[in-house]
Amino acid sequence: MIKRILINKSPTFSYIEIYTEAGFNVISGISGSGKSLFLNAMLSAFGLKEPIAELIEITLTMDFNALGIDLEEWGISNEILDSDGETIVSVLKKQKTRYFFNRQSISKKKLGEIAKKFIHHIGVKDANELESKHMLDALDALIVAQDSKYQEILSEYQETFLAFKRCKQDLGELESKEQNIESLKDFAKFEIERIASVNPQIGEYDKLLHDKKLISKREKIMQHCKVALQTLEDLDSVYKTFELLEVDIDSLESAVLEARDKLEESMAMFQQIDLNPEALLDRLSQLADINRKYGSIENALTHLELQQEKLKEYENVAFDKTQLEKKYHELATKTHHLACIIHETRLHSLPLFEERLNRFGKDLKLQTITLQLQGTMEESAYLQDCYCKDESPHLSESGYDRLEIFLDSIPKDFVSSGEYNRLRLSMLCALAQSNEYAGLQYRGILIFDEIDANLSGEESEGVAKLLSFLSRSYQIFAISHQPFMPLLSDHHYLINKDSCNKAQITLLDNNGRIAEIARMISGSDLDVNALNYAKTLLEQKRNKFQ
Repeated sequence: MIKRILINKSPTFSYIEIYTEAGFNVISGISGSGKSLFLNAMLSAFGLKEPIAELIEITLTMDFNALGIDLEEWGISNEILDSDGETIVSVLKKQKTRYFFNRQSISKKKLGEIAKKFIHHIGVKDANELESKHMLDALDALIVAQDSKYQEILSEYQETFLAFKRCKQDLGELESKEQNIESLKDFAKFEIERIASVNPQIGEYDKLLHDKKLISKREKIMQHCKVALQTLEDLDSVYKTFELLEVDIDSLESAVLEARDKLEESMAMFQQIDLNPEALLDRLSQLADINRKYGSIENALTHLELQQEKLKEYENVAFDKTQLEKKYHELATKTHHLACIIHETRLHSLPLFEERLNRFGKDLKLQTITLQLQGTMEESAYLQDCYCKDESPHLSESGYDRLEIFLDSIPKDFVSSGEYNRLRLSMLCALAQSNEYAGLQYRGILIFDEIDANLSGEESEGVAKLLSFLSRSYQIFAISHQPFMPLLSDHHYLINKDSCNKAQITLLDNNGRIAEIARMISGSDLDVNALNYAKTLLEQKRNKFQ
């Protein structure tokens, strides 16, 4: 629920900070006092309206998991959530507008998508309460409240349907690949042959470059080695001279012997080199082509393995397709079977759902509400689903069904905006009642902007009664110019303007509520009779709903 609202530096509100409670919160005040602007400011903190203040901050106490909202999926770490369960969302508007979730920056779009899962603004004709999927969810909630095993069927259907969609997608990709399979196989074989025919070895290119250098300098080295050996043979005169001089020549003789061994060893090594220069250059050319094509011999060998694996995959496509088609038809059969069970169960419970909607609609002075469950379960439709490789023309997350709502036989899209909003209210009440029976309590926040505008007294009283009922499952904020909502509300706020023409919001005490209800009934000229009448009405409503 919303626990705290702060608005700073807006054209209407200079600064307000209020603490709110669960239940039915009603906001009243004279026309032009800023009631709708206050609600818009609340919504703008969640990215659902354009901000009208420099800073708007909302403190929530919300169990997101209980509402089926996984913040991790939205890129919000659970580590930033307060241990006491409080969450702060805010919008800061200066040179540019920035949004925050517990002080962490977040995009307006992402924040708005999260907020739409627990905040419902009832005031415009663009919400989803009367869309087929939402109404089917409400119908399913009614059935689950009566038979918990139905939830197992729904869960099994969802799991099977998602597997069916994935399998259909995989099969489509495989068939697309199959159309190009021959060209892909030819390309893989060509790449394999190109590399395998050369059969490059890691380190071979560098070794051949070394051998090429040896060949190019072999003759020159052999010639120099022969000259050097001849020079060493001519050292006898040196030895004889050193003997006459009585100089120790042991070290010299040792060095000369070592040098002679090195020269002879080198000559023997070069004489043993048996390389074909022409073959060596051809091999180097082949390996150079491989390096240019793949970057390195290592890359070429990796590419060879990859193409060999792809060739195996291409050759197994026919087998894979057979297996996948078998799985696909098994899933299609199971999905069809579960969808038929769900359809029959919904069809059986539809009169009860319709009865509940009309019970709430009666309080709202609506004409007869009728529902039509539309679905195609024939074998031909099932087969068409099986062989349609794009989107299933009949199956969806909701099964085969579509649910349409009519008011006095008129489709919802052709009723007045007032009737449309009261239909939405009836649907919300039916869902809340089902959730209540199923043990699900708090479902989020509802915001109503003059939903009782242009309604008769009886109709407005009916709206107030249903909002009071909904406040058991939702935190409600509602604007009203009529006394019925304030009479049934848990908390009544008054918005008025001060001497500086800045709006202020005040939580009314009992005397304040009596005075404001009296104003709403009789106008600005309050007298004792109006106050006493308002006091009596308030006490009567309290006693009636205690």
